[in-house]
Amino acid sequence: MLVARTGIARPCLALFLAAALSGPAFAGSAGSKPAADGWSGSAELGGVATTGNSRTSSLDGKFTLGYAQGPWSSRLHLEVLRASASGTTTANRLFGELDTRRTLDDRDYVFGNLRGTHDTFSGYRYQTSASVGLGRELLHTRAMDLRAEIGPGYRQAAIDGGPTQRDAIVRAHGAFVYRFTSKAHFDQSLTAIAGSDNTELESVTALTTAITGSLALKLSYTVLHNTTAPLGRKKTDTYTAINLVYSF
Repeated sequence: MLVARTGIARPCLALFLAAALSGPAFAGSAGSKPAADGWSGSAELGGVATTGNSRTSSLDGKFTLGYAQGPWSSRLHLEVLRASASGTTTANRLFGELDTRRTLDDRDYVFGNLRGTHDTFSGYRYQTSASVGLGRELLHTRAMDLRAEIGPGYRQAAIDGGPTQRDAIVRAHGAFVYRFTSKAHFDQSLTAIAGSDNTELESVTALTTAITGSLALKLSYTVLHNTTAPLGRKKTDTYTAINLVYSF
């Protein structure tokens, strides 16, 4: 089930939390570190459709593929979000990101990041950026992980019916994972892409619990904000989703 640009009822959240703290362990979850070199990944899918007095449909899909070899690791992440009501499209977003890292020691690494977004309702035809920089693992325990990245880059963004903006940027990213037990974990990531024309802010909050060894249930809340939005567009979009996640 997916709910776009809206909240979720407290009873549903309470039931989800109860399941998170009582479900079986989820091997290879997004909150855990890769166990060994090689390929890994996950696929997420959620959707809802209604007919009769009202006709609505929505689809939320995510795909992640990673590869690690020695000090090098790469991760490709793709997202698609589509929703409609009575035949009218209400959400249409495509997102892609490629991240490559090389570890320097047990805590520090260098990274390169490419990302691009197409969102029909954002007022931008597309927003793309490339950045490089340094990352550091600030905390790593059995229960928690915390890391941060920062570095310079370049952005290009095309406004609907307007000019294409090009500017230098600073990208900052932080990710926090808290494992309640081996059965469930909480994830929080924050990304800021700041330039002279606009600052993009992205917050993703998620709670994941297992159903079987490779299948899990994930509740997520995403906030997207542009400090300078095109004329007639709101600066902030939010998405709430409940997805099934298959890890491999």
